[in-house]
Amino acid sequence: MVIGLPNVHVLDKMCKVCNASKQPRNSFYSYLPIGSLELLHAIHYDVCGPFKVARLGGNKYFVSFVDEHSRMMWLYLIKAKSEVFEVFERFK
Repeated sequence: MVIGLPNVHVLDKMCKVCNASKQPRNSFYSYLPIGSLELLHAIHYDVCGPFKVARLGGNKYFVSFVDEHSRMMWLYLIKAKSEVFEVFERFK
């Protein structure tokens, strides 16, 4: 027995919400099926910015393209959001 530890009081009633929130959740699938069967068939993109401080060449944004099949990613620095379509055409 350890001396000096405080007594622990066990509650008679437990809150259902508290009990449910302490239950472990099911994990996410580690394998996700690939929707695209060909390279460059489905491309996902995201535009990020503006940054407070301009980067190299005055760029304040970047746009990323991800190939769904290979998961390869391309990143382009841009100065304005209006350049996204032009960059996409160059990427394509």
